[in-house]
Amino acid sequence: LNRLFQATLSDFAATAADRFPVDLYEDKDNTYVRAELPGVIREDIGVELVDGNLAITASRKTPAAEGREESSFTLSRSISVPDTSVQADRITAAYENGVLTVTLPKREEAKPRKVTVAVK
Repeated sequence: LNRLFQATLSDFAATAADRFPVDLYEDKDNTYVRAELPGVIREDIGVELVDGNLAITASRKTPAAEGREESSFTLSRSISVPDTSVQADRITAAYENGVLTVTLPKREEAKPRKVTVAVK
């Protein structure tokens, strides 16, 4: 039984170690994806929208220390985004103080509309 839990938890830990925290929020015009990527330089971040999935990848390098070589690893997240609700040609991304913010503008058809209730 212990081996079963060790194998299961080690697989879970390996998957979780390759990920980073992501927040999703929206207003009436845009959906935002906010990812915390401390210690990553802007050139090592990739953002791509393919087949309804927003893929964010980031490479982080650990400098060589006494007795150790330089190492690097890649983090990634994929978020499902309906193609019909986003203007793909207007997506922007900004990276500031270790936080990546991807702005996904909504299509006019996807924006909420206020409906007036008529009295009869």
